[in-house]
Amino acid sequence: MATMKEVPTPRTVVITGASAGLGAALAVAYAAPGRRLVLVARDAARLEDVATRCRARDAIVETARVDVTDPAASAAFMMDADARYPIDLVIANAGVFTGHGKDVMETAADIAWMSRVNFEGVVNVVQPVLPAMRARKSGHIAIVGSLAALQPLADAPGYSASKAAAMAYGEALREYLVPDGVLVSLVYPGHIATAQVAAHVGALPGLLSADAAAGIVKRNLDRKKTFIAFPLKILALIRAGRTLHWRVRAIAGKDLRFHVNRPSAP
Repeated sequence: MATMKEVPTPRTVVITGASAGLGAALAVAYAAPGRRLVLVARDAARLEDVATRCRARDAIVETARVDVTDPAASAAFMMDADARYPIDLVIANAGVFTGHGKDVMETAADIAWMSRVNFEGVVNVVQPVLPAMRARKSGHIAIVGSLAALQPLADAPGYSASKAAAMAYGEALREYLVPDGVLVSLVYPGHIATAQVAAHVGALPGLLSADAAAGIVKRNLDRKKTFIAFPLKILALIRAGRTLHWRVRAIAGKDLRFHVNRPSAP
């Protein structure tokens, strides 16, 4: 077991979207004696609840109410945090999903919001720490996307696009940073039992608890894996499906269609 004299690696971990769902579960999973956790989210009360759970595991915890869609605020916070204690691992996890109602598509406003959080929010927290990590020749960036980035969802085209954009950014960044010794891991989760599941109407194949998903992510990040996708059965189906004509995929996936409970169009 780690002690204050045996600080676990990574020593300092920043997690965005840490107030609920996968982000909260990751915070608890990483909590360990002597490890510093910097937990970022917009909901200060829920964030403090997560911090309390992490402190119970003897982690050193700092919380920050930061909107990742604000580039200036995000950059100022990330650079200040890194200046005070070099960041070893950034988990860019903050994300949103609106889905569509039974008779309502994703709106343009929905798609713009998801793009700002799911894509721009990643860039806003990752870019500011890259100069310091490159100078140190060390560091680890983990970008949490979705299996929807590998197989876009017919019922969530805007969401799928926002996640695909984030993962394309990460994939390019991973190659760019090779000479600098900075690692980039791309995380593609399937369905996770978070608050949004309560409003989900339809199939949820391979549904995992947030704790189970966090365990998979942490184990693979600890092993420095750069491609992390789960559940494996769903990943295998996606890869097989990509070899088929899109119309065949559409027919095969008709029983997986879904919507969320939201107001219908007038």
